[in-house]
Amino acid sequence: MLYQIIARLCLINLLLASSASFASEYRIGLCIFGCPVGAISASEIIIRPIYALAYNSEYKSADWVVYKVTANSIGIASSLSRAPIPDNFISDTLDVGDFQDLEGTGLIRSQYVPVVNFAGTPYWNDTNFVTNAVARSSNLNQGAWYGLEWAIRNLVSREQAVFIVTGPIYEATPSIAQLRTAKPHRVPDAFFKIVITESGQASAFLLRQDVPVHVHHCDLRVSIAELEAVTALDFFPEAGARQFASLDSGLGCP
Repeated sequence: MLYQIIARLCLINLLLASSASFASEYRIGLCIFGCPVGAISASEIIIRPIYALAYNSEYKSADWVVYKVTANSIGIASSLSRAPIPDNFISDTLDVGDFQDLEGTGLIRSQYVPVVNFAGTPYWNDTNFVTNAVARSSNLNQGAWYGLEWAIRNLVSREQAVFIVTGPIYEATPSIAQLRTAKPHRVPDAFFKIVITESGQASAFLLRQDVPVHVHHCDLRVSIAELEAVTALDFFPEAGARQFASLDSGLGCP
């Protein structure tokens, strides 16, 4: 218990940094091959024991989120709370009420970092901070997104730990319903998700909000370069010209 308290206090001190450049000035262990760079200057870095993210206060969503899934971190989450928690480190966020009254929009309140991936840790409730919340289409959430999450946990339980880099993709003109709130925000038009190992295997996915529920996650594979082109992010700035081997088969993709 004492170790957990000390660790959390140390991490809270790091949260005082308010610029995205912080990620390039300090090494964040959850960022394999460096933290993503290229997020808007207004993004604020949040570091918690199980994930790190760059929060965009203009769009009210993280620009990127990174975390590591291990066999020991995964647990049974059926009885765990999903109640959202205000984030005292960022003042300009969405709140619980902004995610209500979604009937007819096709959207649900979801998480970038899913609680089940950390139900085996004491920090599972950190996934409920509103800075980790995002509006996702129910079809995507129940279809390709769910399938990819299942494949990730299956891979981790069977073979090895993986790092995840995920976040939103925005189009010039919004193509998805917005939340019924007066707060300025953007619901992402799509999401990126990169699954990568320390040994240099990786698979990348572009998951559009309007994808039908029956579409398999393997059909949404793209290259990391394609994702960097649509997000203007450099996901692995310390990797240089390194070529990543494919992780597709480990995620159930031929």
